[in-house]
Amino acid sequence: MTKSMSSSLVTFLIAALTPLASSAGDFDGSKPLVCASLFATECRAESQDCVSGPPWNFNLPVFSEVDFKTQTVSTTRQNKDNRVSKIESVDHLPNGRLSLQGDDGQYSWSAIISEESGSMTLTAAGEEIGFLVFGACTVR
Repeated sequence: MTKSMSSSLVTFLIAALTPLASSAGDFDGSKPLVCASLFATECRAESQDCVSGPPWNFNLPVFSEVDFKTQTVSTTRQNKDNRVSKIESVDHLPNGRLSLQGDDGQYSWSAIISEESGSMTLTAAGEEIGFLVFGACTVR
């Protein structure tokens, strides 16, 4: 896939997954969300190298459900690996950003979700490995 085609696909996916008319409370932690991972980068300490591509290239889930009542993030039924991670903290940051942090026993992670648009940036760190993931969320 060419670089311009990849950029067009990512732009389309973000536009398709970002709600057109979201109310102020849609992404403030009061409603469950479904988040889509659109682009990922993996960095490894041993090779001192980073590789970018679609999330499935790195065994990362494409869709995740965020449930604020149970304080969990889990993969959707479509994912062959059933993964659940506990949300350890939820904070409202300046400029309308929602911060989530957690740990699943293998990785510690942190995510920022725009309370206005639902855009998401996630980082995850394990032993000598790290991920940076960009995506978008919508109300479940």
